[in-house]
Amino acid sequence: MSNSVSVLSVSYDQFFSLCTKAFRRHGKIFSLPVAIQPYEFLKFMYRSHYQGGQVLDFGCGVSKPLQKVLDIGDELYHSCDDDPSGAFTYASVYEIPQEATYEIIAANQVFEHLSFEEGIQTAMKLARHVAPGGIFEIGVPNPQHPTRQLSDPAHKTPWNYLNLCALLELGGLDPFYCARCNKVPGPCWYERPLINMICRVFRMDWCDTVYAVGRRKAEDG
Repeated sequence: MSNSVSVLSVSYDQFFSLCTKAFRRHGKIFSLPVAIQPYEFLKFMYRSHYQGGQVLDFGCGVSKPLQKVLDIGDELYHSCDDDPSGAFTYASVYEIPQEATYEIIAANQVFEHLSFEEGIQTAMKLARHVAPGGIFEIGVPNPQHPTRQLSDPAHKTPWNYLNLCALLELGGLDPFYCARCNKVPGPCWYERPLINMICRVFRMDWCDTVYAVGRRKAEDG
């Protein structure tokens, strides 16, 4: 999903210092939990913490799967995508009203289609719309998986989980949770010991997706 963005205002040193901070907090890739998929995570969070709250789905595509997962109407669900074949609330992050806030903002499998500069600007812009106490979740192909990031020529930027944490923190959010998962079923339990050994030797991961979640402090606003 493309957007017109301003000149990058964040230095590489600043960005990667936040990556180092995230590493100290969350550890190596194999320290992350193998968890439920992002949509299922958001479903749990919505039902347990944000029932009836406003949701913004960035880069949702025509099918708008998050709306189906959460089972909410258009009065609560807002979409942002520039696909001309679909109807969305906004065609760009820059169309979102400045005063609009959302309890949940999701960006699943979209940031890999943005350049590094676009990703930073988009994350910071979306983060401004997270309501106090709300969350922003970003999920991308895991660059440590041997094929997932390279499987689509439209993938521009290989964001790892530390990069996602840095994006969220640049937006003023606390990246409190990182996880890895699979879009398709992972290896069977009896296959995992061998696969885990191979992954550790070659420093790759069999989980094809990573995601990070940032929260705005309840008193912010």
